[in-house]
Amino acid sequence: MTTISYILQDWQELPADRDWLTPEERTRLDAFRFEKRRRDWLLGRWAAKIAVLRAAGLADKDIGRIEIATATDGAPLPLLDGRPGATLLSLSHSKGRAFAAASTDAKELGCDLELVEPRGHEFVETWFTESECEQVARSDPQFRDLLVTAIWSAKESTLKALRTGLRIDTRRVEVSAVGNRRVGDWNSIRTIVSDHGEFDCFWRFDEPFVLSVVTRGPAEILRAPGWDPGLLGTSTNCQSSAGLSL
Repeated sequence: MTTISYILQDWQELPADRDWLTPEERTRLDAFRFEKRRRDWLLGRWAAKIAVLRAAGLADKDIGRIEIATATDGAPLPLLDGRPGATLLSLSHSKGRAFAAASTDAKELGCDLELVEPRGHEFVETWFTESECEQVARSDPQFRDLLVTAIWSAKESTLKALRTGLRIDTRRVEVSAVGNRRVGDWNSIRTIVSDHGEFDCFWRFDEPFVLSVVTRGPAEILRAPGWDPGLLGTSTNCQSSAGLSL
């Protein structure tokens, strides 16, 4: 069974110190012109590094050896001492939170974080398949926004597992009926992609967000332990971060 480690982080958990960034990452951070882009990128790298550490069984002191580079297809690429390893990584941002999932034994992996919010009929008709539209039309109105968000997040995670993102039509991804089949704290559904077969999708409602993780075959989804700020010898008070007002 595939084991996937995930973590969800927000600004309060981001260290003020930047010793955990590699020189290449510091250079890239300094190149961003807009503060929001800097903040999102920084928080995403922090969450990604913790997920990679936990999945790979590395010690916390090794966080500075990890660099989150970008592969040619745009997917995040974890490096250890400048070299790619066996760990797969997926990363998502939403409303000041970063969600990262990592695995050393998954062959394909995607994750997504989506805020549950109203999405109208036009959104559903544009991005969903006919059967998905029928699921939404039959749903209890009080759960409609959650259902639409879960379907959309499953599509996003599947496209990340394919390493295509939204470069292909989202209607090529068919999300099975979103029911109550549980795997631990996660709901389990299937996504089917034309020419690529079936994927296993695991999703949960972590109010006010939907989290989803996609791979192939059975998987154990484990929440990664958080970070002890004392290990970096610094406070996690983001307001004291040099060059950023977080």
